[in-house]
Amino acid sequence: MNVLITGGTGFVGARLTDTLVEEQDHVYILSRGSHYSEHPYIHYIQYDPDHPENEGWMENMPKKIDIIYNLAGASLQKIWTESHKAEILHSRINVTRMLKRWAEQSEIKPGVLVNASAVGYYPTSESTYFDESHTFAPHNFLSYVTASWENEARKFETLGVRVVTARFGLVLDKENGVLPLISLPYKFGAGGKIGSGEQWYSWIHIDDLLNTLLFTAAHDEISGPVNLTAPTPNRQKQFSAYLSAVLGKPNFFTTPAFLFSSVIGEQSIMIVKGQYVFPEVLMENDFKFIFPTLDIALEDLFDKETD
Repeated sequence: MNVLITGGTGFVGARLTDTLVEEQDHVYILSRGSHYSEHPYIHYIQYDPDHPENEGWMENMPKKIDIIYNLAGASLQKIWTESHKAEILHSRINVTRMLKRWAEQSEIKPGVLVNASAVGYYPTSESTYFDESHTFAPHNFLSYVTASWENEARKFETLGVRVVTARFGLVLDKENGVLPLISLPYKFGAGGKIGSGEQWYSWIHIDDLLNTLLFTAAHDEISGPVNLTAPTPNRQKQFSAYLSAVLGKPNFFTTPAFLFSSVIGEQSIMIVKGQYVFPEVLMENDFKFIFPTLDIALEDLFDKETD
């Protein structure tokens, strides 16, 4: 197959590329920078992020793309200044519109668009359960970004393209994403709950995330929003206890929520707030999680290391 990935040089995109080329799929990576690969199944196509209306990159596209994974976008891990918030939104919208212009001109339409999103679509709550059947108007910056991005992606449906809006939970990986940041205090003996500890963390092991991306693309009956989360969310205080156990470090300290708010501002909502998100669509379609519970997910990631 021919697969197009935006954000293919990022954490998830790079891992997804490795998985696809192992299956001898040709991966075309749409990238802002200039890259080159000698791998026979990896092909880089550069576009100009400052001029998204420029269609020169389309000349390097193959005649047929079977799957699009749209993962591109400015990092959520940087401080959310007003300028970076604008970049977070516009980088996602601009690339999605670029892809749609290409699809409109392509003689052979892609079979499916798997478009990244986030569980930040849902409101934060310590008591309410959310699945894909729940719909909401934007209620904060992150929900506005996810709703806007999903709306752009759904426009591909007018071309006869199946669209999956993949709402990522907290992606757990030992070297990348949020887990290294969350685990850092434990390595200095200062681990513990954050704020009340009652906030929900809806998480997913990186290997399960990659499998869900492949699964949703392969199953024609799946479309619309799909929660890419493990079926067992945990409250933050439970998350802290499991992390403490697997690292063999103390779990006594409490970090006040206001400290995160004062240091990183609006971005702190990703740590001090949360929501219980259930992957109803995946479960209904008999997806099998390798790491359905947090204890086995963390044990696998840290390989039972205690130093």
